[in-house]
Amino acid sequence: MDEVPKNMESPAVILETNKRYFIEDKFLIVNCFYDQKKISPWLKDWIGLYPCDNVKLYEPLIFEYVMDHPRIDGSCYKIKFVPQLFAKSIHCSGKYQFVYVDSYFKVIATSDPIQFVHKNDCNCNSSLSQSNCMVHIKIGQDINSVVQRLKCLEARLLEFEKGKQEAMELNEQLVQKLKACEMLRSRGEQFIDGLYKALDQGKPVKLTNSKGHTRWIKRMRTTEIRNHVISTKIVRNEVYLTAIINTQEQEIQRLRAINNELISNIEAVGSHLYTTDY
Repeated sequence: MDEVPKNMESPAVILETNKRYFIEDKFLIVNCFYDQKKISPWLKDWIGLYPCDNVKLYEPLIFEYVMDHPRIDGSCYKIKFVPQLFAKSIHCSGKYQFVYVDSYFKVIATSDPIQFVHKNDCNCNSSLSQSNCMVHIKIGQDINSVVQRLKCLEARLLEFEKGKQEAMELNEQLVQKLKACEMLRSRGEQFIDGLYKALDQGKPVKLTNSKGHTRWIKRMRTTEIRNHVISTKIVRNEVYLTAIINTQEQEIQRLRAINNELISNIEAVGSHLYTTDY
């Protein structure tokens, strides 16, 4: 055990520990000395084990309440810890310390740095080195992955820029086509306006299609439309009458043929009967 210096004024609490402990031990003892003139232990005062480089009071590897353990000579408590309860959280190359914390989460005292080692040969250090090597390899792999992603993003960006340029060119073409359509629409409106104007004035209008066929059109007045309708009806009636007459003539001809055939048959039968009588 480390001895408390006699030529120095002792602090309120001293945590006395070994410099090294075996992880395989069933338990280890931390002596907690009080200067009763300065401080007295409280029910919820506790001692926790922490890594030296990362002391988080709320995250001890293990802790024990001081007053749950026996007191010796009125001013010393022997705090017992079981290494097997925290063996998986420590490694040989690490530095640790015990910290005394009061009920108000105030640090009262800390021990000197300690180490935990195995009784027999172990590969903790080699495992740690291998672990560090794997960490570096993984970091290198992550960097390569990031570089590949950056290259992929750069390629996608170039593709996007190319698509953007094509879209702008297509938009320009559509604008030109829209202007051409607007021009055709304007010409169409002008043509229709001129056509209506000419027809309203009673003038004949000459229209020629893409095949070169020509047709004259003229707006007809009410009397012209009426005469046209009447003449059309007369022609249509004459056509219907002619068709009916032709049909009747054909029927008369058919009946005449049947009648002639019957007369011939009757005469033949009569002649045959007369010959038989004589």
